[in-house]
Amino acid sequence: MTTPTEPDNQTPEAEATVERAALQLARDPVLKRMLDEERVESGGLDTALLGRLLTYLRPHKRLAAVAIVLATVEAIAMTLPAWLIGLAMDQVSGSRREGAAVDWLVGVGGRFADWMSPAAATQERLSAMVVFFGLLVGAVWLLRWGVAVTTTYLVQKLGQLVVHDLRTDVHRHLTGMDAQFFHTNPVGRLVNRTTFDVQALAELFSDTFAQGARDLLFILVLIVVMLALDLPLAAILLATFPVLVAIGLIYRRYARPALRTNSAVVSRMNAWMAENLAGMRENHLYRAEDRRRAEYRSLTDAHQSSITYVIRAWGLLRPAMMITSAVATSCVLLVGYNRVVGGLVTVGVLLTFLQYTVRLWVPVRSLTEKFNQIQTALTAGERVMDILNARSSIVDLKQADPALTVKRGRIRFDGVRFRYPRKELDVLAGVDFEVEPGQMLALVGDTGAGKSTIARLVTRQYDVTAGEVRVDGRDVRDYTLNQLRSGIAIVPQEVVIFAGSVRENITLGRDIPDERIWECVRAVRADTLIDRMSDGLDSPLEEGGRTLSTGERQLLSFARALVVNPPVLILDEATANVDTQTELLIQRALEALTAGRTSVVIAHRLSTIQDADQILVLRHGKVIERGTHDELLRMGGEYARLVELHHGGVAEAA
Repeated sequence: MTTPTEPDNQTPEAEATVERAALQLARDPVLKRMLDEERVESGGLDTALLGRLLTYLRPHKRLAAVAIVLATVEAIAMTLPAWLIGLAMDQVSGSRREGAAVDWLVGVGGRFADWMSPAAATQERLSAMVVFFGLLVGAVWLLRWGVAVTTTYLVQKLGQLVVHDLRTDVHRHLTGMDAQFFHTNPVGRLVNRTTFDVQALAELFSDTFAQGARDLLFILVLIVVMLALDLPLAAILLATFPVLVAIGLIYRRYARPALRTNSAVVSRMNAWMAENLAGMRENHLYRAEDRRRAEYRSLTDAHQSSITYVIRAWGLLRPAMMITSAVATSCVLLVGYNRVVGGLVTVGVLLTFLQYTVRLWVPVRSLTEKFNQIQTALTAGERVMDILNARSSIVDLKQADPALTVKRGRIRFDGVRFRYPRKELDVLAGVDFEVEPGQMLALVGDTGAGKSTIARLVTRQYDVTAGEVRVDGRDVRDYTLNQLRSGIAIVPQEVVIFAGSVRENITLGRDIPDERIWECVRAVRADTLIDRMSDGLDSPLEEGGRTLSTGERQLLSFARALVVNPPVLILDEATANVDTQTELLIQRALEALTAGRTSVVIAHRLSTIQDADQILVLRHGKVIERGTHDELLRMGGEYARLVELHHGGVAEAA
């Protein structure tokens, strides 16, 4: 049998399976929806988007101004060699060109010739003049090189500063978004938008804009110089610009949809890869490799189709531009020859124009080629701005008092109804209860009964649809989010361990002395675990805590919660995924963790809540039973049935 890690050695049957699945997925509306989610339709808002991106230049406007000045100097320096060579040709041919700058430069050249060859023959003076203009051309090239190096450095620095600011804004904005945002945006997509898309913008600012600005400035300077040299010859070249614009617009019309689709596909491919690498174990265990290969093949096929369309469009664009360039050059040569014969322009002017004609098409072609890069970057920019445009529905309200803190931990639900956004049914339907300071409330019920939703409402991850959630007698909306959540610690079922030291994972960046950390570690019985590590609190942990068992990760999460000494503690099925022996260890740790503070325990194993002051049994968002463990057993209702199942082993197996 073919191993999942060796797709190149697939059997014909496996290849046929992938082929059929890929063909099916190509017509799959789910795949189409995934791609549509990656694409941000903006119509003709490219200018507005570009303007918003350019606002990131404002903090660095001085650096940008210096870069623009140097780029202008570089553009002027690029036009001078051809002009100097033409002027030298006029000196050799004996033609006279009018102009103050010409007279001054020829005068300087004459004094240079006199210095080199006093009382020399005419031919030697001409040779000295040619040497003079040759030295000038060399000096201009050296100047251009120095300016180009400086400009490149400044522009690269400017681009990196802009992208640094953009990355900071995106991260700051993401950290302020509510739970609903992360519920509707997969992690892979967000990772892609904050890394690959921002990197595309980095290349836009550091490379595409930089070179594009240089090309544009060179074209503008070249036009000014050509108009000053000879208006009819300049008019010939300028007449080709409408043709070039028309060619560019036609190319844009046909290539832009494919570029947008291609960008969306690449974005989805990156997000897909991140999500599936994270879930590779499940793919192997459930033999989903063929399906996943088919999904990825459909994405790569879509990428290939879109990029092929762009290549075909570009294949038509280049010949059109080359033909236009050839026609323009021929016209300049023909008209220029007639004007030289008629004595209207000098040979040097014609030579300069021919050089300018050739040089002009280089930046024009470069600007056209950069359209693909600009469009790809702007599409990425649309997705980044889509994140920055998103607004959290959970924010500090006007009545929130920054001085209000959670002190005692009394929790009260009054007629609370709640429905998740874009859902039709209420998750909670008129829930009432009150937990006194220091008491333990246990929530019991089937999956989807609303247990975790209650915890989310206490911490104000969502706002209630109706009713009121109160902490210490005040509506949770009267607190700032920072003050409310500072008084509540949550121990989730799936513990998140970050790449970093044990200390960093317990304190999460807070300035907490080691004495306090060790006090909490010992209280939750995690000291044995840390003592086994080589560097104690400084011992490194891998991302996700891969080297730790489920129970060890849970103990660290207990220490993380206890170290902030919260008045309210929420335990979301904290012992759901551990064995019985580990459960006993965790149960002892829980006793230390919950002592003296209000605790809300979402129970999976009923053995952990027998000492709870109050137990609520939930079904379909309603409280169907409430009381202590003994009271509910005497009632002989749903809770008693669950306890009976638990002792019979069914609950344990779940």
